[in-house]
Amino acid sequence: MVHTALIRLNMTQLYLLRTGPDGKREASWRIWVLVFLAPVLFLGAAAAMAWETRSFLHRAQRTVGEVVHVYAWEGWNPWDGATTDYSPVFRYRFTDGEMTQASTGQSSPNWNFPVGSQHEIFFTPDRKRDVRQNNFEQLWAVPAALAAIGQVLLIPALIAALLVLRWLRAPRMADHG
Repeated sequence: MVHTALIRLNMTQLYLLRTGPDGKREASWRIWVLVFLAPVLFLGAAAAMAWETRSFLHRAQRTVGEVVHVYAWEGWNPWDGATTDYSPVFRYRFTDGEMTQASTGQSSPNWNFPVGSQHEIFFTPDRKRDVRQNNFEQLWAVPAALAAIGQVLLIPALIAALLVLRWLRAPRMADHG
């Protein structure tokens, strides 16, 4: 009687995985959220960032900007350790014909351009703000990195899902006598 009451009480509790009184194994929706949360978040963020870049490129205008100044400061990254990061400021002709200046809003050890050098950039014609360089690092590196992390995280998630499915398909405990 106490055993049956405990089992009934347990069946009303939140669970991830459980075995019912009849030996049937069950998996809650919560286990699937836990298993796939990280890869789905990273892949979703990658898709959102890629969509944002694509949308920006769709509305942006391409022009050539001249480097008028390069900001430099100490930085760090996991590949090189301590670095000097650079953020170029470009002068370019805006849609109203006026010359204007804008930075990329980002920095990189790879962007130590000589003052006076010219580079292809994108800008949005609706207002003056940060520009983007026409290169993979500024346009697509973040979405690609997030997608790669999401794909790597998908491997253990799929393994965990297979283990849960294997556990669910195992014979009932009641069937073993």
